[in-house]
Amino acid sequence: MISRRVVLLLALGACGDDATTSPDAAVAIDAAIDAAPGGLPTTCTGACATTSLTAMISSTRTFDLAYYGVNATGTLHVEVYKGMQPGCPTMSSPTPDYTLILGAVPAPTSTAMTTSPGNVLDYQGDLLGGPLGKAASSVMLTPVAYQAGTFLALDATLAFDPGTATGHVYATHCASLDD
Repeated sequence: MISRRVVLLLALGACGDDATTSPDAAVAIDAAIDAAPGGLPTTCTGACATTSLTAMISSTRTFDLAYYGVNATGTLHVEVYKGMQPGCPTMSSPTPDYTLILGAVPAPTSTAMTTSPGNVLDYQGDLLGGPLGKAASSVMLTPVAYQAGTFLALDATLAFDPGTATGHVYATHCASLDD
């Protein structure tokens, strides 16, 4: 039996002058096949499965690790770190250098933009130029892929007074962050 991906690759190849399909097109096809009924992919590989969120406030830092839990309200609690040891955080985990928190991300069902309260914590004292924490004045989140209980991938833009944090977040689920 021929897989749906092969059929789609053949159909796309027949539509153009070039009978080959780029690797990016193949990834897009895989995402479309694996999409949830609402159009949100349930798989995330390659660059999608990495975190790279750059905060530019008093200095510039790139956050590179993220985890999420489920709040009692059904929203998602996402923590994005710089200087954190891999592994689900616990009460006895070492303090990371920096943490960005998205406290109430709606569980995504589509790629429609959403929002959440957002805060950044600066345990080194250089990102914010003094205070330990700062709330975002605006947060824009675009879901990229989601599989409940496994991972969340989204693109984020947060505005701070002054400064920004922008990039991609890939967070795996940690029961230690669940309410």
